[in-house]
Amino acid sequence: MTVKYRLACFECDILVREHNDAHQLSIQSRKNPLGNGNRLADYDSEEKAVHAADQLCQSYTIAREYGYHLSGGEFVKADMPSIPVVQLLDMGLTPSGLRNLLDQEAIVYGAQETVG
Repeated sequence: MTVKYRLACFECDILVREHNDAHQLSIQSRKNPLGNGNRLADYDSEEKAVHAADQLCQSYTIAREYGYHLSGGEFVKADMPSIPVVQLLDMGLTPSGLRNLLDQEAIVYGAQETVG
């Protein structure tokens, strides 16, 4: 497996690795750099995988503003339903679209505050 793209994002590295004919998107903690990380998704092109990696870091940044943290392949927050990362990436939300989604989740599930 060859690393084609690496993006530092908080305490993690978001990686795109080429393996056979697939491009794997994974996230790896810098605390355990010897592991292969957590594989999140496969893409049929490097371009799509790199776009997903950039989108993941952007989404992670916004989710952290709302009190979520990344656990495995999900954004999690106490007393809120988890948000699967791959499903979120597949939605292709803009930053404002993601903020709107998280604001709506906060309203539906009774969170005290939104960031908006």
